[in-house]
Amino acid sequence: MKKLFIAVLFLCGLQNSFGQTDLYVENVKHYLTINGTQQQYEGAIDGMFTMLRKQFKDYKIPEAVWKELEGVKGKQVEDVKAILVSAYKAYFTLNDIKIMTTFYESAAAKQMITDTSKLTDIQRQQIGNFYDSETGQKMIASKDGLAKIEGEISMQWSGELYKNVINKLADKGYSLN
Repeated sequence: MKKLFIAVLFLCGLQNSFGQTDLYVENVKHYLTINGTQQQYEGAIDGMFTMLRKQFKDYKIPEAVWKELEGVKGKQVEDVKAILVSAYKAYFTLNDIKIMTTFYESAAAKQMITDTSKLTDIQRQQIGNFYDSETGQKMIASKDGLAKIEGEISMQWSGELYKNVINKLADKGYSLN
């Protein structure tokens, strides 16, 4: 009976830790959506397809093929966000991510992302207060390390994406060779 009780506790604890991990993953993904990261990756994919269309302009690839290939954009962005979670986990707790999310959902942070020249004095103060907070200080302290990890992830991710699209084009009979 004691062994059964211990096994049940272990399984409950295991389930709870997975639940927290899922919660962490979902919170980081949401944060990456609102802080401009998702938009950057979407822009990178759009830029890659613009470049590919120029590279393959002489091949007269039908628009339907390009639309099919570009259809992976949403999945690719979700994939890279899932990979980026590990980078954030190295620096931030779930509570930090929630605080960062609350900040980035504020009018001050939205204006900061959109156009800093239009920040009001109150918004500047709100931004300053956030960066003076414990979580804000963590963001500042982790900036270089996180940027390095994100850069490595981005390089590998974009290289794989490019290679996959080139291979799909080759499978359809379009090759630069």
